[in-house]
Amino acid sequence: MKRKLVCSLLMATMATSVVACSSGSSSGSSTSSSSSSSSSSSSSSSSSSSSSSDSSDVKQTVLKFNFSKPATNPAYDWYTELFDEIYENSDGEVKIEIYPSEPLGTVQDIIAQASMGEPVIPDTDFSYLADYVPDLAVAMSPYLIEEPHQIEKLWKSEVGQEWEAALAEQGLHLLDMHYFGTRSLILNQPISSRDDLASLKIRCAATPMWNEVIRVLGGNPTNTAWSEVYQALSQGVADGAESAPSAIYSANLHEACKYIIKTEHLVAATTLVMSEQVYQSLSEKGQKAIDDAFDKYPSRVVDLVNDLESYYDEKMAAEGVTFLEIDKTPFIEAAQSTPDQFPEWSEGIYDRVKAAIAD
Repeated sequence: MKRKLVCSLLMATMATSVVACSSGSSSGSSTSSSSSSSSSSSSSSSSSSSSSSDSSDVKQTVLKFNFSKPATNPAYDWYTELFDEIYENSDGEVKIEIYPSEPLGTVQDIIAQASMGEPVIPDTDFSYLADYVPDLAVAMSPYLIEEPHQIEKLWKSEVGQEWEAALAEQGLHLLDMHYFGTRSLILNQPISSRDDLASLKIRCAATPMWNEVIRVLGGNPTNTAWSEVYQALSQGVADGAESAPSAIYSANLHEACKYIIKTEHLVAATTLVMSEQVYQSLSEKGQKAIDDAFDKYPSRVVDLVNDLESYYDEKMAAEGVTFLEIDKTPFIEAAQSTPDQFPEWSEGIYDRVKAAIAD
């Protein structure tokens, strides 16, 4: 999706610079770095610069994607295909390398690096980006987004485009918003009501909005990086966590906790950003390759995720996980007070988002 409005606002104030040169070959496969080689690859290219290939004056930009999930997560292959498409359509100008299990740093650190012009892509969501544009946290409100297609609808709405421009002013170029999965609780014990969660420690990311999500669910938030959540559950640091089926399975959380409670509290999104400065440094062809690929990705991924949710639920059931239905009414009622917890949100933004995604 072309960002003409954003680009025109920033071209006059942002110096054009070309960053990030691959330490490896600039031809062939463009996208993936195995987890075993991530650290050495990161170190060898930490002082990034641009270079021209022998056969072309076009400078290659290498972006490092700090993927929060392991390489066993299905999205790893989807991203590989997406980034290969960008590489090919940019004639090799834009190369995106995947670093699984977030070895490059925390989500907050990678977002900060991107905002300062580093050639990195954080694997993030609305709650983290709310540190830069507070209103984005609204889209993380439990039970607000009800259907996967509403995520893309929000991105391409007037509200979404306002957020995109606001992020650009903070040095961040919004690449897309796409469906991650429908999140439910996974616990080390069965429960039958929201009240049963009052004494349980539930793992979540270290952002105010994620803490609010756990409050809505009735639990006590325990902040842990996703790469450490299995250890937290195994050692009793947390009694449970929450995520989508593919993420739960690929992180082996079902080995530590055997009860999934179908709260379905978030139809969740992944939001990818890169440095606005790096984006502006690309040629028109490089920008178009990125825009076109990410413009199509949200609708493409919805069916992929939906198919996998049933698949992983069946796999976990076969491996001894018990699935429990629960009355969602108390959770939905608790979620109605979420806007009251965030006085920094713009007046009326919750209702604007609700209207933007309405079918």
